[in-house]
Amino acid sequence: VKPEHVKTVFPPNEILTKWHAGEDADWPPLDEDYELDEDNMPRLRFLLGHRVECRIGPDPVTGWCGGTVTQLWYREANWPPGSFAPYQVQLDDGRM
Repeated sequence: VKPEHVKTVFPPNEILTKWHAGEDADWPPLDEDYELDEDNMPRLRFLLGHRVECRIGPDPVTGWCGGTVTQLWYREANWPPGSFAPYQVQLDDGRM
């Protein structure tokens, strides 16, 4: 992965700062009528059990933590329709 690629697909600092503070922030932006189903699910880069590095804070050097993918297309019951995360990750520090 090249730095210029990350800049085009990675959430901006405003979103990362909100997440780090425990605030809601929609990412990626989705069309209002988007629904996740078998026919329109993009192919994911990582699979269950893969080791990943997660951006957990706004600092480009210290805002990362290693972890393991535990679920694909993760969502919680209280999330709005069409909201999902491509992965749920168990971080090395114990957080999900």
